Amino acid sequence: MKLQLALDTPDLTHELELAGRVAAYVDLIEAGTPLLIREGIRAVRELRRRHRGRPIVADIKVIDAGEPIAELAFAAGATVVTVLGNASDELIERVVLSARRYDGQVMADSLAVPNITERAHQLRELGVNSLCVNRRGFKPAKDLNQEGRISQIAELIGRIELPVYLAGGIDVAELALLCELPLAGVIVGAAIAKAPSPVEAAKRMRAILDGKA
Repeated sequence: MKLQLALDTPDLTHELELAGRVAAYVDLIEAGTPLLIREGIRAVRELRRRHRGRPIVADIKVIDAGEPIAELAFAAGATVVTVLGNASDELIERVVLSARRYDGQVMADSLAVPNITERAHQLRELGVNSLCVNRRGFKPAKDLNQEGRISQIAELIGRIELPVYLAGGIDVAELALLCELPLAGVIVGAAIAKAPSPVEAAKRMRAILDGKA
């Protein structure tokens, strides 16, 4: 299971410093949506320049003007560009076409997708490489305990025909439970960025994922 670091504040200087400190413990580095809105494709370019050995994710969540936007991100060094899963099929096909020109990948985000399982099948047919199941859109039943919520997520993932990355408030304690699920990866922001020691938090998560905790 891979660990994707989400750089989610609009402060490029801060986020570049954070990424530099914890890069050794993560598999992918994501230029988050707020960072991209403020800094544009420059954020992708700067991350690529500093982290040539790490895949860079541009979390653009493309919903319009798909191919031109994807071209900007891939040309700047993005490995993965995100689209909203509820974008039109035509737009997604154009983003996939751009990704293939750069040997890149497309990740769809489940936000605002009413039927994630059904749409995941369609996205796979369109050429999308992975799906981010975002818990801001998918809400496990509130009356369940943590293990019950994990089971509910596991049941959903089992019906999805794409590699799944889980996002949304994942912390160190929950990560140990998520390791039992067939996830391709987890996307973590605040649990690392806002920890008293981001390096120690990232190191701890790496140890859990590597079975060394």
